[in-house]
Order: sequence, then structure tokens, then C-alpha cells
Amino acid sequence: MQQYFATSKKDKVLFLDKDDLNHIKNVMRMKEKTEIIVVHEDKSYICSLNSDFLSCTIKEVFKSEENKTPFVVYMPLLCEEKMSFILQHGTELGVTEFVVVMYNNCKYKLNNKDFDKKLKRWSKIVKEASEQSYRIYKPTIDKIITIKDIKDTSNVKLVCSLDKTNVNKINNVLTTKNSNDTISISFGPEGGLSEKEEDILVSKGFKKVSLGNTVLRTETVPLFVASIRTYLNGCK
Repeated sequence: MQQYFATSKKDKVLFLDKDDLNHIKNVMRMKEKTEIIVVHEDKSYICSLNSDFLSCTIKEVFKSEENKTPFVVYMPLLCEEKMSFILQHGTELGVTEFVVVMYNNCKYKLNNKDFDKKLKRWSKIVKEASEQSYRIYKPTIDKIITIKDIKDTSNVKLVCSLDKTNVNKINNVLTTKNSNDTISISFGPEGGLSEKEEDILVSKGFKKVSLGNTVLRTETVPLFVASIRTYLNGCK
């Protein structure tokens, strides 16, 4: 079943976003009374689509719980393909917030006007990935900051480092005991984080971690960590 997010609810009727109309009618070619999953106020319901294709009638609760423990990804500004990849698959793997950070080695720049356009596209990617993966909560993505602006209160703070010394193995830092705590990760663009940037993050409470002997692509890093978190939570 296809999932959508409702804009409002009245009695047993949920109302859908007008932007979903084309997808419902022309892409999925749905008919009246087609069953869909619709999310509203932290619950998802199995619903029957009404004849206007913009409302549906609740039949039963589908999902009422989801891990909402904050899992924040401080990601560098990358090319559109890599940004989309991280946003889509990070959403599927449980990220709750994406924050774009302008690190020294970021090749791409955005002014405020262009950022508004990008933000609209990125929000759409996150929404569609949430629907595809049956998530109740859509991750947030709403700003670009500098490294000095990072103010994080997570219990587990990781900075993925290529440093060969004075660095922790990730399995010694992210464990079954803390994998369901509030977690945040930071990682650099293709050129990596500078030594000064890593020092700034360490001063903010981040622990330098190694992800193994191989050098991962930038877009692989957050998915690697998110997959470990998902695995560890499943082992409890």
C-alpha cells in the first residue's frame, strides 16, 4: 500500500495534500475505495480512498509507534546527486534531522535564494522517502550552518575521522548500551574535515571515530553509521 501524510482530520475522514493528487490519480492510477496508509498526528491508518481522491475514510490503525529518539546528521553541502542519496536513504534508516554544514572543503556554495529552491526539493525527497519506508515522522531539514554554529546536546556525538592516531573504533563508542540514546554524527565532504575542524568538533564533545581500514565515499558514511545503529537496536 502507498503511504501519504494527511493535512487534517475530521471525525473518521483524513484530508490529503493537494500536491499528492497527481501521484494518486495519474501515477498510481488509484480508484475509489483503494486502500492506502495515511499518517496523522503520530499515527498511521489504513484508509479507503474517497471519490474526490483528496480525502479518505479511516478503517483501522496501522502503526502507532516509531523510534523518535533524535538521530542528527551534520552533513556537508554536496552535489545534488549525493545530497539526494543521503537524504533518501538516511530517512529510510531512521535519521530524524539533517543539518547542512559548510565545511572548509565543500566545493559547492548556495546563496539564500538558491537554498530556498534546494530546500523545497530536499523536503520533497525526505517526504517521499518517509512514505516509502512507512515512517510516521518526517525528518527535518531546514538550514545551512557553519561548524561553529553546531550546538548539540546528544548523548553520543561522533565525528567520522581519517586520523590514524588518537581515534576510537566505532564499535567501542556506539554500542548496544547507547545505540538508542540521542545520537549525532558529523563527517566531511570529499576532501575530508580539516584538522582544525575536527578539533572544533572535539571541543564540542564529539568523539573521533574510525569506520574501518577502508576509505568510504562521503555519501556512504552516514548510512554506514545509521545501519550500525539500526542493527544494534534490533539486538536488544
